[in-house]
Amino acid sequence: MKTFLSFCMLSVLMVVGCATPEARIKRNQELFETFSPAAQESIRAGKVEIGFTPDMATIALGEPDRTYTRRTATGVYTVWSYTDHYASSQRKMVTGTFRVRDHAGRIRTVNDSVWLDVPVQHEFERLRVEFENDQVVAVETLTR
Repeated sequence: MKTFLSFCMLSVLMVVGCATPEARIKRNQELFETFSPAAQESIRAGKVEIGFTPDMATIALGEPDRTYTRRTATGVYTVWSYTDHYASSQRKMVTGTFRVRDHAGRIRTVNDSVWLDVPVQHEFERLRVEFENDQVVAVETLTR
């Protein structure tokens, strides 16, 4: 059991560790050192600036959750989308046949309806990064 818990904790640390700018910087140290000091500071903070390359954006933010191609009258753009989640619950009525124990301890079958709180995961887009000719030309952030 102790070995299983250790394995689980190590797995969680590896996933969380890969999800930080510092972990991505360590994996791409040589490339990171070629960036300007201002760019390095933004990347360490997990921010993307206008003029960044796809490599800079990937080190700062990680891989995008979705990629879009946007065509306009002025050109073709690549858009990276980063999403996040929040949880809520929704009440639902369930009707069916249930096995219950009555006041005398006997098990009976009854038809009834019950209300349940069902957990629901909601996905939302928190950040969009737009590239033209392999340079960031726009950054959209969600404001609530």
